Amino acid sequence: MQLKLIIIGIILYGDTFRINLTKRERNKMYNRDCKAIAEHASNSPQGLVDVIEFTLCTIQAGLSTVKAQRLDIQKNGLDSKYLWGKKSEGLNYAIWNSHFLFSKLTHLQQQSLTDPDVITEGILLLMKVPNLGMVKASFVMQMLGFNVACIDSHNLKRLGMSENAVKIGAKLKTETKYKKIRDYVLMTQIEGSEYWWNTWCEYVAGNRANKLLDNGDIVSYFHVECVIL
Repeated sequence: MQLKLIIIGIILYGDTFRINLTKRERNKMYNRDCKAIAEHASNSPQGLVDVIEFTLCTIQAGLSTVKAQRLDIQKNGLDSKYLWGKKSEGLNYAIWNSHFLFSKLTHLQQQSLTDPDVITEGILLLMKVPNLGMVKASFVMQMLGFNVACIDSHNLKRLGMSENAVKIGAKLKTETKYKKIRDYVLMTQIEGSEYWWNTWCEYVAGNRANKLLDNGDIVSYFHVECVIL
């Protein structure tokens, strides 16, 4: 309850967080765009790979650059200049294990889109993809329709939290890792996936990395354009 009060305080009174979306605008953004991506991902293993590739491209990069990144990857494959670090390894893993990941995640979707334990299991599965930590694995899960969200650097700033709060150490015991991920899921569910999707889009609209994406509606729809090429 205390965390919820803190979040609400930031929403209503924080100096850097003045997002005021109408209910109609919020419904339009999440229900139109996140659900379009979820449907695309549910159609085939390749659809799921598209979502994972998109997510890898967002790591340490502005959203506005991602469509160009994906087009370059279509042309140059794993040799694309945008697949630096472990991004190439992550995409290669997703491609080779696409049917396995698709089958497992489809099964989890059939179980529940809201149960914290089901979502935690999905996040752990996606964290096997090289370069996907808890936060970006959660982003994939969010785009698959699960009630969880991506608490990235922008959202951490909004919440006044440090990056260490969402990091999962490689040496953590399995039960400790599971508990930390589950607690993270529960934290995002206080407001819910739809809330985090819509307010993040408004928050980053027109910033230095996304000058051409100058309102939340455009930011939201651009996700679809990047995933479904």
